[in-house]
Formats: sequence, C-alpha cells, structure tokens
Amino acid sequence: MNCKSVLLLASYILIVNVSNGQRNVWGSMPLDLSIDARSSGLSGKLAANMNPNGGAAAYNPAFVDSTSLGVVNVSYLNYFAGIQMGSIHGVIKNSGKHTLHVGARFSSFGKFEGYDSSGWPTGEFSGGDYFLQSGVTWKLDSLWTAGITGWGGFRNLDRENAGVLGLDAGVMRVWPDKVFAAGILISGIGRQFAGTGSQPIGWMPYNIQLGMTKGFKNAPFKLYVQAEHLEQWALAPEGTYDDDTDPLTGETIPNTTWKFGDQLGRHLRAGVEISLGSGLGAQIGYDYRRRVEMVAAGRRGTNGLSIGVTMKLGDFDIGIARNTYHFAGSSTHLSIALILPRS
Repeated sequence: MNCKSVLLLASYILIVNVSNGQRNVWGSMPLDLSIDARSSGLSGKLAANMNPNGGAAAYNPAFVDSTSLGVVNVSYLNYFAGIQMGSIHGVIKNSGKHTLHVGARFSSFGKFEGYDSSGWPTGEFSGGDYFLQSGVTWKLDSLWTAGITGWGGFRNLDRENAGVLGLDAGVMRVWPDKVFAAGILISGIGRQFAGTGSQPIGWMPYNIQLGMTKGFKNAPFKLYVQAEHLEQWALAPEGTYDDDTDPLTGETIPNTTWKFGDQLGRHLRAGVEISLGSGLGAQIGYDYRRRVEMVAAGRRGTNGLSIGVTMKLGDFDIGIARNTYHFAGSSTHLSIALILPRS
C-alpha cells in the first residue's frame, strides 16, 4: 500500500474521530440505504467488489473507473408508506489515474394533510431529502483503488428546512488471481446546518464498513460478507437482553439470548451472486439485524431477506430487487444503466 492510500485512510479515521460522540441528527434514507438493485439484492451497501459498478458507485467511490465513462446509472426505490427514493450517477472525465464523477440522491416522503393546534386544516405539505454529489477516484496501482465523494443538499418537511454537507470515502484492493476483493467504506460523514424552523444542528450518523468478496474460478457464484457500523459495538435497542417478568406469577423469566452472538450478528450481512450466463445474474442477501429488529406481533416473515436479478438487454443493464425492510411489506428496487451514444 503506497503513501497516498495510507494518507487517505488516515484522513478518513481523523474525520471519524472528530465527529465521534457528536451525532445528534437523524440519518437520511438516501444516504443510509443502497438504492441500486444489485447491492440491495445482496443485502445492502458493499465495501468490496471484483469489478467496477456504476450503480453502486453512487454510494461507494472506490467502485468508479474509466469503463463507466459514457454510462448513466439511474436507480429507483419504492420504499413503503408512500416514500420513494432515487439516485443518478455518471462518470464525466477520466485522466489517467483520476476519474471524476457526479450524481444525485433523493427521497420524497409524499403528501400530508396539515392542521394547526386547533385542528383547523392548513392544506397539504410535502417533505424529502435532496442531495447533489461529486467525487474523484484514484487508481493507485493495478490492485488498489481509493475515492472520495462529497455531497450536499437540503432536507425539508413543510416549513422545516436544513442544509447538509458531507462525504463518503472508500478504499479497495482486488486480488484477481485469488478472485478476492476487500475494502473499507465510510459513508454518511456529514453535518446538518439549520435553516428555517426548529431543525437541529449537528453531526449525522455515519457507517464504518468492511467488506470481502470471494469468487471461485470453477464455480458460477461469488460470496459477499459485510461488517457494518464498526464505529460502535452495541447496536441492540436498550433492554434487549433484560430479563422479563411473568405478569401472572411475578416470577422472573431469564433472557436466554446469547448476548455476544446477537451483538456480533447485528454487524454482519451476507449475500450470494450467481452467474446464470449471457449477462444474466441473480442475487440473494440476508441482514441479521434487520430481521431481529423489524418484528411485528412476534412475526418475522421475510424480514432481512432480499433477492434480485440483473440482466443485459442491448445497451441497457437492468436490475430488479425485492428487499424486506419491514413486516408491512417488501420494497422494489429498479436500476437501469444506459450507454450514451458517442459522437
């Protein structure tokens, strides 16, 4: 690893240390979630990948390279309860080892009926988070890639408005002979600035993530393992491991959950991608934390599970995924990569 990547990684760690302990603002869905279909089918954001990926490059700048020049990647997510999200990303310039890219991410919360304190209707209002972004990716050598994406925009709900600035950063290494890749992704490092209304000021929650991807020379599938939110160990809600009390007898009911195993599992996600030939692939993912936390009336259903399919049709790369974020129902991701005509 050369001095550039060492200095870059040190900068990431410094930023994280500065912001640690100062997070008092809610996160933003288009910054937290993987909107593109392939990543979502593999359970979420990826820190490592064997090949560049234009759709995932919207959140991980280490996935950008010159092969994405002239390709526009658009993704859409029909979340739930009327919430919709989208992203668009493309490479605009490549000069040797440096690649410049731009894009946008957004979420729309839909329309709401407003009322004043006396119950009198005040009309409809809307809300959402909207961000523009631009970044640079360095090809440090034939194995190492590093990148930074800066993003900025605003968040609003009716008359409540706030500005936001931040960045995502990634470092990745690929071992082609071993069909293996590993990477670090730090996403969501940002600060919110109040605009109008009573919006808070402070650091947004970030995510330090490690990822590994392993393929096999004689098998048509790859394994993806992600460890996320490494900036903190305890991710379980307060009281998760407390004993319960029988309401009839008053006796204590011991909590038999294996605390260490449960805490570790909440950091891990995994996925499998299967090559079906002729530009066709399928993805299956599993998120333990989402499965144990998104429970309704004791039922889990398919929470935490995800499936997806990618295909190439002429000048289009199309991806569709279904990801269960809540027992209320699954959400659909749609991604399209279009090769623009060259003059």
